[in-house]
Amino acid sequence: DPLQIRYNMQFSELVQLTLIYIGITAIGQIVAIPVSWLMFPRSRNMKQRGEPGGDLWAADAICLLLFSFSLLPSAFGSIAILSTSVDARWNGTCWSSIHGCLLLCTRLFVHIPFLFWKGLNASRKRILVHHVMVILVYGTGLLKGSMHFWGAAAGLCEFSNMFLANIELVKCCSTVHQNQIKQSVLYKLNSALLSLAYICCRLVLFPAVLAALLTDAYTHPELTVRSSMVEWVMMPMSICCVWAMSAFEFRNIFEGTFKALDLDVKNASSCLQLEIWLAILGLLVGHCLF
Repeated sequence: DPLQIRYNMQFSELVQLTLIYIGITAIGQIVAIPVSWLMFPRSRNMKQRGEPGGDLWAADAICLLLFSFSLLPSAFGSIAILSTSVDARWNGTCWSSIHGCLLLCTRLFVHIPFLFWKGLNASRKRILVHHVMVILVYGTGLLKGSMHFWGAAAGLCEFSNMFLANIELVKCCSTVHQNQIKQSVLYKLNSALLSLAYICCRLVLFPAVLAALLTDAYTHPELTVRSSMVEWVMMPMSICCVWAMSAFEFRNIFEGTFKALDLDVKNASSCLQLEIWLAILGLLVGHCLF
């Protein structure tokens, strides 16, 4: 039963574990800088270190790739364990869900000063808002021992970041190498998979998670009535906000894929219509899950 281990971890143990995770993620973020110098020698001489080609840009892409690979196994494991019942989905915890929450919160916490170091622009300000919101929601769920299943389900969005990190790393290569890579089949495949993963793991996934959560609450009020503001307000609002951020960024992703595949770029209205239909699809899928 996933609920049997819910109270096994004391608060002092959770604090110690959080500090360990912060230390590991901070060391990884710092070590990634000299690693970027080895992988992309020209990044060391870039004046704008936080822009494409700079060492901070490359280090961030390396960490994003490693973080995505590290988080996904715990997300899949948590979903497999905690999907067995309504009570488990809302109030259950397991080691993989605790690991996932800690990894996500500490990674974003360490990444916040890195964003300032790279230099805040409009895009990074949105990322900053995302980080604060996610830390608040997942951190509260971690302390309360609730909503771990829904957090793990939403965490599957990190799958798209693996393909995004690859494209960011290509931008750190020399101009000659960039042109060669962009003509390769692997680059075109990665760009196509990025759009596909973005659609499935963000534009469809978030509405599906929201619909499944609300369906659980509506069909099993006797089990979900104990829930507080975290479950009823913070989690749904954060899902909607992250979906909106993802939808805002989708046009750039979509245009990049069409450009990589040498296709005509779709206009903004086409992307908006697609996003609306994908959201509707996600809501229908989520409603039918449980």
